[in-house]
Amino acid sequence: MLEQLESHPASVFGLFPDGVLAYVNPAWVEFALENGATTLEATPSWIGHRYLDVIATPLRAFYEKLFERAPEVGSALQPLSHVYECSSADTYRQFAMKVYALANSGGFVVINTLVTSRPHDTTQREPKLPDRARYALADGLILQCAHCRLVRRADNSGWDWVPAWIEQMPPGTSHGVCEVCLEYYYPDGD
Repeated sequence: MLEQLESHPASVFGLFPDGVLAYVNPAWVEFALENGATTLEATPSWIGHRYLDVIATPLRAFYEKLFERAPEVGSALQPLSHVYECSSADTYRQFAMKVYALANSGGFVVINTLVTSRPHDTTQREPKLPDRARYALADGLILQCAHCRLVRRADNSGWDWVPAWIEQMPPGTSHGVCEVCLEYYYPDGD
């Protein structure tokens, strides 16, 4: 099976039962590099660390529950699946995350397959210029949605698409969850 994962075109990672990262395939490293990670960040340096520690804090509870819901081997015909956005500054992308529970509570194999890739529709997400005066909160922080990467306006009147801050987050960026993603990720208010 490892040989298949090594050559799989999708980003694949494995987790021990306690959520510690056990494995990443070459496609995972390639995706990280293509999306601005440094060589050190893209290499499997996270192996041995908890996967949830690299997830933005506002989304950790969602992903904890997601892995708890993964069906035991043989109990379901399909793995647990979740579609999420992981856009770049220029490209709107959606991925399907499939979580496969390993036998005897041996952990998980997670495959992230690209399902949508197209240029951003500027009628849906009008690009805005990076402007600290418009986006920095009273404490100087810039709040970016941990999921869709929109940036909250300082006056709390909404969230905007700021492509320059997708390519390079400004100093003092923190993460939250916009109202749309909040409803998607936490529909029950969890």
